[in-house]
Amino acid sequence: MMTNNNNPARIVVVGAGLIGERHAKLVARHKMTELVAIVDPAPQSEALAEELHCKKYDDISEIPLDEIDGAIIATPNANHLKSGLFFANENIPCLIEKPIADNLRNAELIADAFDKRKIPLLIGHHRRYHPFVARTKEIIAQKELGVPVMASIIWAVRKPDDYFEKGMWRTKSDGGPLLINFIHEADLLLHIFGQVIEIQAMTSNHQRGQAVEDTAGVLLRFESGMMASVILSDAALTPWSFEGACDENPNIAGTGISSWRIGCAKGAIEFPGMNIWTDKEGRLGDWSRPLKSHTEDIQNVEPLYEQLSHFTNLIRKTETKAICNGWDGIKAMHLIDLIKQSVEPHESATQHIKAV
Repeated sequence: MMTNNNNPARIVVVGAGLIGERHAKLVARHKMTELVAIVDPAPQSEALAEELHCKKYDDISEIPLDEIDGAIIATPNANHLKSGLFFANENIPCLIEKPIADNLRNAELIADAFDKRKIPLLIGHHRRYHPFVARTKEIIAQKELGVPVMASIIWAVRKPDDYFEKGMWRTKSDGGPLLINFIHEADLLLHIFGQVIEIQAMTSNHQRGQAVEDTAGVLLRFESGMMASVILSDAALTPWSFEGACDENPNIAGTGISSWRIGCAKGAIEFPGMNIWTDKEGRLGDWSRPLKSHTEDIQNVEPLYEQLSHFTNLIRKTETKAICNGWDGIKAMHLIDLIKQSVEPHESATQHIKAV
C-alpha cells in the first residue's frame, strides 16, 4: 500500500476488453497514477501491455501485491465476485466496473467484504462525475422548476455484430442492455429522483434472437409521485442515447441530441444537454402560453478521468467517502432485478392472449 501521497498510485487493471482497455490507457496517462500491469488471459492483451509499457499477467494470483496500491476490475460481470473478494482479502482498494456483480447475492458479498475491512470500494457509475448531473439533481431537489412530474428516457443504439462475437457472454442472461446499459440510467434515476416504489416492464429478444433481451420498455413510479418511462434497445439505429448526447464514449458516435426529457410543474429540462424550458414571461404557464428556452453553460469533463482522480484520492485517504459505493451499486442492480421480475407476468399474459 502506498505510504507517500506524492508518489503516483500504482494500479493494476483486471480485464482488457472494451472498457478495460479504456481504463488501462487512462491509468497510463493520468498524472496521479502509474499502470503496473494488465491482467487478462487473452493473447491480444499482450499487445496492449507492450503499447502501455506495463507488465501482463494471465491471472490475478500472479500479481505481486506489494507492487500495487489499487485495482480496477473490468472483467465480464460473472468474474467480479472472484476478483473483488481476492482484492478485499488482500486489503487492496478497488474500482469495480458497473454492475458491481452479476447478481444481487454476489454484489452483497463484495460490498460486505470491503465494508468489514474498511477498504475503499468504488463502483464505476462514471456518469455521476459530469457537472450537469449535479446541476440537474440540484434543480430537482430545490424545485427550481416546480415539483418533478414526469420523465421520458430513450437509450437506443445498434451495437455492431462483432460486439457479440468478441464477447459471447453478452448474448447470455447477464449480457443484455438492461444490465450492461440501463444500469447507468438506473443509477442516475435513483441518484436524481430518489426511491422507486412501483414498476411495470416488458422485454423482447425478437430482433437478435439471443437468450437475453435486445429491447425493453419500463414504467417507473417514484416515492415523490413522479413517473418515468424508459425505452431501450441495442438493436435500433437512433441518435438517442446518453453517450451520444454528451459524446463521452469513443465507441459511440456523438449526436448532441438529449435522450432524457424531464417535465416539472413550472418547466422542463432536456438532459444531458441542459436546455431548459419555462414560461416566456416567467409566470406559472400553461398550454396556451408561449415558452422560452435557454441552455445552461456547464463545464465539460472526461468522467472516467474524474472518477480515476477520485479513486486515487480514496487510495491516498485524502477523500474518505466514495461517490458511488458498493451499496449504491447494489441499489441500481436491485432496480434492474425488480424490472426483470416485473417482466415475467407480462410474458405469461402475452402468451395467454396469443393462445386465445
